[in-house]
Amino acid sequence: MNQLPLEGDALRGFLEDVRLAHWATVAPKGPPRVRPVWYLYEDGAFWFTPRLESRRTGTDITAGSPVTVSIASEDRPYRAVVASGTPEVWEEDRDRWLERISTRYGEKEGRAWLAGAVKEPDRVVLRLVPDRVIAWHYGTGDYGRMQKGASLRVELP
Repeated sequence: MNQLPLEGDALRGFLEDVRLAHWATVAPKGPPRVRPVWYLYEDGAFWFTPRLESRRTGTDITAGSPVTVSIASEDRPYRAVVASGTPEVWEEDRDRWLERISTRYGEKEGRAWLAGAVKEPDRVVLRLVPDRVIAWHYGTGDYGRMQKGASLRVELP
């Protein structure tokens, strides 16, 4: 079996680079919703910092919506990862996780955001261990693999 280009260390490096994730949920009585969010990838899990009550991102989760996350490069050749599953609220060391996620996007900006976020009673950390992950790198032939019906499903490193 041919190894896909975005597996192992290449996949880990891609996910550890600073990018926005596009977080998709489904409203209880409405359409899908997508929004860009900060994230951290570590040990096979994605970590996020939503608010559960005052933002639709969180209210969809508390209503039971599964999540699909898309993380893509903005430069050619395009690379992307799409991960789906059901996140869990992670209560252990909430403030430490908030800090790790926010400062990854810039120390000064992250700390400014964090000062307010830790005071928000509905601010949580979500941990997503995906049920399904696909990845591709168009610069290494993945588009051709897709056109031939090959799976781009991968295991997270």
